[in-house]
Amino acid sequence: MSFTLQKILWFLVMPPACLIVFMLFGAVVSRNRAGMAKGFLLISALVLYLLSLGPVADSLLKPLERSSRPLTTLPGSAVAVVVPGGGSVDRTWIGAPPLPNGETSARLVLGVSLAKKLKIPLVLVGGNGEPFATKLKDAEVMAEAAYAMGMPRRQVVVENFSRNTLENSQAVRKLLKGNRIILATSAYYMKRAVIMFTRQGFTVIPAPAYYLSQSRKKGAALFIPRAENLKNSSVGLAEWLSLAWWRLRGEL
Repeated sequence: MSFTLQKILWFLVMPPACLIVFMLFGAVVSRNRAGMAKGFLLISALVLYLLSLGPVADSLLKPLERSSRPLTTLPGSAVAVVVPGGGSVDRTWIGAPPLPNGETSARLVLGVSLAKKLKIPLVLVGGNGEPFATKLKDAEVMAEAAYAMGMPRRQVVVENFSRNTLENSQAVRKLLKGNRIILATSAYYMKRAVIMFTRQGFTVIPAPAYYLSQSRKKGAALFIPRAENLKNSSVGLAEWLSLAWWRLRGEL
């Protein structure tokens, strides 16, 4: 199965796409099987509502984001700071150069800061992880942003072919001779990334960035569904399913 087809199928089994499919199925069978149709529609609506609540999103994300604490002190030594890409924004439609998206920017800012302070290489990894959506390669976009932040070009290593975490870790293993690295990536994704890089023989110092869960005020507003919460719930579900999938494959 091609990488592009795998990505498309993955998005179809995740909310909100899977919930829309359930609702459409309920509408199709409503004429002949009214009871089944109502069940599908009610369950889909309930799941959609729950996933759109902040506390539900937090409950999915916090166990993942607790896997590594923020890096508050500089480590004694490391051979490089590794930053995996998390997406880019193609602005060619307005005649502007591409930029790292918000998630990738959070990873990159932390990675550049650490690499500058420790005076070690900044390794940017990631090709095109969404070939049906964009032609951009994350590592190349991150590199331009890193240079704009004052990162010396001679200190930056760009790997622009790997498309997922496993390929990222394998690519970095080929690039670096030493084993002690700082991994700057999203907090929710750190658990899986640390395991995969460790399996390549690295000693990983986690440097989590881009937290999605947070402490919330109590009140009736918590029960109001929001698109942002649905997105965060989808991210959490996707990461839990990814952990299960890679364990089944024997990569974790």
